[in-house]
Parts: sequence; C-alpha cells; structure tokens
Amino acid sequence: MKKFYSFIFIAFIGVIVFQWSSCKGPQPCNGVITVYDSAGVHPQANATVHLYAQINYNGLTYQGDLTANGTTNSSGQFSITIKDPCILDVRATIANCDSTALHPHYCMGHAILTFAEGQTNSVNVYVNQ
Repeated sequence: MKKFYSFIFIAFIGVIVFQWSSCKGPQPCNGVITVYDSAGVHPQANATVHLYAQINYNGLTYQGDLTANGTTNSSGQFSITIKDPCILDVRATIANCDSTALHPHYCMGHAILTFAEGQTNSVNVYVNQ
C-alpha cells in the first residue's frame, strides 16, 4: 500500500511541475528606439517618434491600424511595449529643424523595428539635419 501512495504522490508532483512550467502566457514585445543626428554621434532628446505599419499591396500603399507615438527622453531613447509580435515602420522627427522645399527629408529619419514575443529589440534612427 505504501508503494501505491508513493506512486500517487510522485504523479501528483509531476503533474504540478508540468503545469507550472508549461502554462506561461504570452510574453510582451518590447522595443527601444534611439534617435541620433545624421553623423550618429549625438542622441536627440525630445524627438517625436511615430510607429506605423505601412502596407504595399497591388501597387498601392496603405497604413495599418496599429500606430504609436511618443517622444525621446534625454538619452534620445523611446521605449514601447506592445502585446503581439509585428514589424513596424519608425519615423523620427526633430522639432525646430530647418526643412525646406529643396530638402523635404531634412529633420526626419526612418527605420524598421521588429517586435518579437518575449524579446526587447532595438533600432537606431539617424535624422538628417
């Protein structure tokens, strides 16, 4: 009879360990965007960061529903956490920058950031000035 109770106890412990280790819910996706000047030397504080999904289909360009906006901190970084894995385009813009009709892409930079479940991925954006 002792062997039977020992078997039941070991089976019970095994079931608990299995459930505890296998029942992890979805992990969040983290991203860190760092905005630099065009030389890649100076981090840019207070830069506006816009994340969006740009979809090219059948020769047309669409913008997806998932968007996010924020501002870089004093270290030039913007951190974001989202629920599901995805790939987003990143556009960073510097305020009070001299953009003219001759140079419309000044004061902004672009990159692509991949969000993976349970990971923190980072990207550097270089802003033309």
